[in-house]
Amino acid sequence: MRNTTVLFLFFIIVTQTISQDIRTLSLTQLNNIQYQCTDPDCSSSTTVLALNLRACVIACLVNANCRTLTFDQSNNQCKLFIDIPSQYGNLITQANIITMTAIDDRQLSAPITTSTTTSTTTTTSLSTTSSTTTSSTTSSSTSSTTSSTSSTTSSSSTTTTTTATIRAWKATGSMSNSRNDHTASILTNGKVLVVGGANSAVLNSAELYDPSTGTWATISSMVTQRKLHTATILTNGNVLITGGNNGTSFLTNVELYNSSSGTWTTTGSMSSVRGAHIAVMLTNGKILVSGGDSGSGFLSSSALYDPLAGTWTTVSSMNYLRVSHVACILGNNNVLVAGGYNGTYLATAEIYNFSTNTWTNTASMNYARQLLTISVLSDGKILVAGGDNGSSLKVAELYDPSSNTWTVTGSMNCARNGHVASVLANGNVLVTGGCNSNSFAELYNPSTGNWTITGNMTAMRAYHTVSTLTNGTILVTGGVFNSSIYLNSAELY
Repeated sequence: MRNTTVLFLFFIIVTQTISQDIRTLSLTQLNNIQYQCTDPDCSSSTTVLALNLRACVIACLVNANCRTLTFDQSNNQCKLFIDIPSQYGNLITQANIITMTAIDDRQLSAPITTSTTTSTTTTTSLSTTSSTTTSSTTSSSTSSTTSSTSSTTSSSSTTTTTTATIRAWKATGSMSNSRNDHTASILTNGKVLVVGGANSAVLNSAELYDPSTGTWATISSMVTQRKLHTATILTNGNVLITGGNNGTSFLTNVELYNSSSGTWTTTGSMSSVRGAHIAVMLTNGKILVSGGDSGSGFLSSSALYDPLAGTWTTVSSMNYLRVSHVACILGNNNVLVAGGYNGTYLATAEIYNFSTNTWTNTASMNYARQLLTISVLSDGKILVAGGDNGSSLKVAELYDPSSNTWTVTGSMNCARNGHVASVLANGNVLVTGGCNSNSFAELYNPSTGNWTITGNMTAMRAYHTVSTLTNGTILVTGGVFNSSIYLNSAELY
């Protein structure tokens, strides 16, 4: 009888809350994790009884201020919080507790259509997929029911349809070889090419992942085994592999993978050996490489590869020696390079103008770091996150090309290096791996400047690869755990 009463009251709350609006709430799920408010400024929670997790999710959905929920499976207590873990509070391990936290929240006005009926139509459906957790409510008509164990009456209320989907991590087929410090490239046919890297030995093997079957196929190997190399998709769909280290020395040689024939051929070699360098495709189709390690010192030299001629041209050197740095294309087609290491951890940044073949120092980051990530946001700003300056870093900052300034933004929940960042279709940035204490991934929301945890990966890993498949799903491959356990596993988000 008590459960029936609670369910009845819940329906009334749904009706009153959503009768004028459509709300879309995207959540991520953490199992056996409890969110606790520990800051004195943390907003108080609301506790309700819920029949199951689905009912708790809907309770959060219809509470316009809810951003995080915890559901206790042992007593059906559902706690709703205004805050999210990256603002106030912390996450602790707790059996039988499920925590879900918002990664996107949208409220839209909606037209209301009404009708009068003597029966209740309240439909709740739940579907689970490997895409985003999305709970949506739509006001669509007017009908009502008041129920108890003995009688039924009718009045005017709103019919509600609620759908929730859960975006989570799940394993997919494993590679034939465990590997880290490898590369992964999305081919024009949607398959993913993974090459090289190292486990107990440096590899020349290559594999193709087929998203339609979730399986890997071993293909012909590169001519040279290598790790710490780069892979770049050319405008013709072929893949350019440059430099790296073969286990004993750094390399000048370069190879091309023909995605149509599945064959490898050598192309023009670089003039300098290098590994742990950067490679960026310019808008003219040429490939800029810069910096890296030669084995006898760090490099500032740069070169351009012309795919049409298959040749390299030496261009101006950077102003700083750099290894383990990052680079990206700016909106004006110039190249931003930031951070790295040259015996000292670097905060410096510089810009390459390929029209004038010049490097110009720009404003320095607030934090010196190597092994950081770099992401181009939809508004043209540049996000760098994490890295290493003798210890792993949580800090993130934004570069604004229009003002030539770096601004500190929200810090990640875990200090990371050897991690990977990917910009999602909704503009948020997903960061995976590189955290020594946990397997959870994080999402950066450029609108709020906050990071939120988005579920535990199936394995802790660093120095892995991340690829965005054509359907928007994220593929993570390989990496290393605890510095010595090399992984062949792969997973999807």
